[in-house]
Amino acid sequence: MNFSDLVLQAVINGILLGGFYAVMMLGFSVIWGVMGVINLAHGEFLMVGAYMTWALNRQLGLDPFLALIIVIPAMFLLGYIFQRILINRIIERPFLIALLVTYGLSVAMASTVKLIYKADPRVTNTALTGFWDVTSGAGIPATKFYILVVALIMMAGLYLFLQYTRLGKSIRAAAQNKEAARMVGIEIDKVYAITFAICIALTGAAGGLISPTTSIFPFMGPPLTLKAFAITAMAGLGNIPGALLGGMVLGLVENLISSLVPGVGSNLGITSSFVLLVLVLVTRPQGLFGGLKPAEGH
Repeated sequence: MNFSDLVLQAVINGILLGGFYAVMMLGFSVIWGVMGVINLAHGEFLMVGAYMTWALNRQLGLDPFLALIIVIPAMFLLGYIFQRILINRIIERPFLIALLVTYGLSVAMASTVKLIYKADPRVTNTALTGFWDVTSGAGIPATKFYILVVALIMMAGLYLFLQYTRLGKSIRAAAQNKEAARMVGIEIDKVYAITFAICIALTGAAGGLISPTTSIFPFMGPPLTLKAFAITAMAGLGNIPGALLGGMVLGLVENLISSLVPGVGSNLGITSSFVLLVLVLVTRPQGLFGGLKPAEGH
């Protein structure tokens, strides 16, 4: 593969990965923006969605993309239960309490999955495979392309939901001014529960999407949580177009560095995402594509 093909392949992979990153971080961003809670268990919810997809793939033979029909409502229910039982109790508490509780939840979830499934890496099988040539030395992996398509559909669906439905407008109102929303009759507790459930459903779906292309293991969550934080810093809270752009930026940076730096390329690509986070927070703390502003009252 010549240099131009190497760069082109890195750009293609970066764009495809960026689409996944965008949908992966949306749940993290919206929960923070609406409820003022930084969910350090975000990556573990994604991991649970990946394991759920793997189990459906192995036990019932469902393709990972088809398994989303079951994974999304199951993760919605799981998110609703967690919000009502646990997260709802920490929303009005000091900021540090939410961090400690969600961190403890992340450890508990990862450890429980390890007890059930051990630490052996697993991967799902999909029929949507292949490679479409762009040049003689570069092409588009079919599985990753379909992941991007599904991710874009989910992002568009969330955007339309938040902009044009009554419940979506209530969620945005709660994020902008909680007390004013209460005064006009919006049930904040109900809005928070549904918001958290929707975000966990999206996060679980992201885990299902990534399951055919990467190994699934109990402790895969923390790096994904940190990447969600990095993209949120670039995109701004709940900014869906910004999330897509931020995901693309991170995906391109990771893949270009990983491809062009021999030997240590892969590790350096991962490190670059956090270097990028520091640079953004130092030079443009409001984010590249929107304001990094927590929910009112937090």
